[in-house]
Amino acid sequence: MKPPEKSAGKLTFSAAALRELCTAYRTLDRALCRQPWLVQGSVNVVAPKSPAASVTYTWTRKVQAKTVTVALSPEQAAAFRQAIEANRIIEAALSRLRQLSHTALLEEVPGVTKRRLDVQQNSKAKSVPKGA
Repeated sequence: MKPPEKSAGKLTFSAAALRELCTAYRTLDRALCRQPWLVQGSVNVVAPKSPAASVTYTWTRKVQAKTVTVALSPEQAAAFRQAIEANRIIEAALSRLRQLSHTALLEEVPGVTKRRLDVQQNSKAKSVPKGA
């Protein structure tokens, strides 16, 4: 998609560019519907501290500004990794959807008209006479 042109301080989009934004939005929206389980956090592999110990897996995440850790089995660790990766894909897609929505809404929906102040008149109004 080519970038919008700036003319007189306002972004202008062609009808084709707006259609392209809508198509990209719908594509991302459909991709979101087909995702498996979603989990935030990370899975850590903890190496054994002694030769007799085995590898352990933990899932950590933030809950109300505190780190919460849960021990996992190897099977759970694999499932959680997939869910975390799916969540990251969803977050990236949501970020892109927000960006597309922001761009399209600013262009399609009528906004406020801004008045331009005369710079000389504005600077005179702010000047204070000496001795006052």
